Amino acid sequence: MESVDPSLALASSLARAREYAMLTQKQLSEKTGIYQSDISKLERGSANPSISTLKRLADAMDMTLKIEFVPKK
Repeated sequence: MESVDPSLALASSLARAREYAMLTQKQLSEKTGIYQSDISKLERGSANPSISTLKRLADAMDMTLKIEFVPKK
């Protein structure tokens, strides 16, 4: 199995989490104070967020942020 680009995996995970929380990008922006355009960039994988930004997003979606290291096979 090919490894997935971490930026794209994060982008996909964020978009799924937002949809699960039933929030639009605009609503998430309003809850976090993060520009909607920046949320869009994150969901496209064209931005590298800080851990604190990811934590703000998780909190706004009432989710826990989990970051892990997985051994290569």
